[in-house]
Amino acid sequence: SGSGESAELSGSGESGKQNWSRESEVLSGSKEIEELDVSGESEELRGSVESEELSGKGESEVVSGSGESVELSGSGDNEELGGSGESEETSGFGESEELSRIGESEDLSGSGHSEELSGSGESEEQRGSGESEELSGCQENVDLCGSRENGELSGSGESEELSGSGESEDVSGSRESEEMSGIGDSEELNGSGENEELSGSLGE
Repeated sequence: SGSGESAELSGSGESGKQNWSRESEVLSGSKEIEELDVSGESEELRGSVESEELSGKGESEVVSGSGESVELSGSGDNEELGGSGESEETSGFGESEELSRIGESEDLSGSGHSEELSGSGESEEQRGSGESEELSGCQENVDLCGSRENGELSGSGESEELSGSGESEDVSGSRESEEMSGIGDSEELNGSGENEELSGSLGE
């Protein structure tokens, strides 16, 4: 439960299997992790920032902590710690996969470059705003409830079957995303950014 490089110690110094952070594997800290519960580079996360199936942040693999670690719940140069640092399979943050936070990911509900997110960013079929079609906002739309260069619209802006604002397709978020509800370059998000099938506001 201390810090530093140790093996099966509960104090500080060089040890392994401790509950601290710093270059560890499978911890619950943040930094270079896969399958975290924070944000970072991941796919199928609920967060944002390039991650894969993470719910944390940073580059990690199956981690619920932070830092570069593998099966750690601490921090420091450890293995099987419960802290943070370089680890895999942690629940912290950093570059990770399977995160539910922020970063480029797929199947995320956060924000960043992701596919199937529920946040905002580049996505299709979001509930945000941006480049989308079938929005419930106004701006370059067709069949809207506003005014401005429209075709059968009751809004404003050039759009087609939108109820939001911005160029999007079937999105209710904002900013380039596909079927996402998070933020960033994602697909199937419910957030904002360049989206398709969005109902938010924002343009390409």
